[in-house]
Amino acid sequence: MRKIILILILLIGKLAFTQEKLYYFYTSDSTLVGVKNEKGKIIIPAQFSGFRIYDTENPINEPTIEFWGASFKNKKYDKDNPRIEAGEVYDRNGKFLYYPQWFDNGNDIWEEGLRRYVEKNKMGFVDWFGKKVLPAKWDFATQFNYGYAIVYTGGWKREFDKGGEHWFIAPISKKSTSYLINKKGIKVKPLKKSNNPKDYLYEGKYYPYPFVYNNIEQKIVDEINQLEILTEINHPFDKKIINHYEIVNRPNKYLPYYELKNFYGQEKYNSPNNSLWVNKKGEIFYKNYDYKFIPLKEYIRKTVNTRFPKRLTMKNSKTGKTKNIWLGFHKKDRLLLHGFPPED
Repeated sequence: MRKIILILILLIGKLAFTQEKLYYFYTSDSTLVGVKNEKGKIIIPAQFSGFRIYDTENPINEPTIEFWGASFKNKKYDKDNPRIEAGEVYDRNGKFLYYPQWFDNGNDIWEEGLRRYVEKNKMGFVDWFGKKVLPAKWDFATQFNYGYAIVYTGGWKREFDKGGEHWFIAPISKKSTSYLINKKGIKVKPLKKSNNPKDYLYEGKYYPYPFVYNNIEQKIVDEINQLEILTEINHPFDKKIINHYEIVNRPNKYLPYYELKNFYGQEKYNSPNNSLWVNKKGEIFYKNYDYKFIPLKEYIRKTVNTRFPKRLTMKNSKTGKTKNIWLGFHKKDRLLLHGFPPED
């Protein structure tokens, strides 16, 4: 009897995790786009602009459904307002969730697991599942970087450069102010004295190092930060740069990986593998430009064969000594962190 109950529990859990296959579809004239399920039932009517190319062949695997540029219809555009509704996001049942903030000709991007949204002419942050984790209450906010975001209150507007293409935030009253918040939305006060070289420096003041890890996560961070080969590949012409990775996302049922972002000092660094991804087995990947997960082993071997000779001469950042380091891995594709002969 207990065995039958256990089987039923497992089956129910599996069914609960199984999600309905949803697809984007275009109208016959390709001007509008909506979403339907695999049986053809309309989940979200085709009422959004089809100017962006949507993938209609493969199912939507994300926890939410996103449309770009849809929210401009029947809305008045205010040139001075920095809070700009750029698109619309729905849950997988077709329920409206939020308007993403406008960024670089499209919907706001994800930074450290959060993105900005606009509601009632205020700005807040949502997570990947569409949950409004930091309610909209600020006049403006930057994207998160190194565990912190800058928020603006008291009245702010957009001002444009001479060319009219780029804009920046400008105060409109004596009450206009800005400050740092952490990922809980709490205002963070600067330290009286910095005791950690990884503390965050902002406008001449230090703020606490924001990342907290358990033992397993700390091991992941430490091991990846020992991979001097990544610094050699990413910054071959700047010997002063040292890769510095921190965990900015943790595994979930849609994306079962730790995401580690590459920082240059305390700023995110835009490089081919700005983020690395680690699964629960300890296997390390990076995403290529097609958003496909490529084993780090494969990426490094290919890059080294293209850019460098088979043997690399590298300098140990701690001891200052120079040594020859061969590129190698465990048989299970887990990285080895020290010099050793190649496996093939």
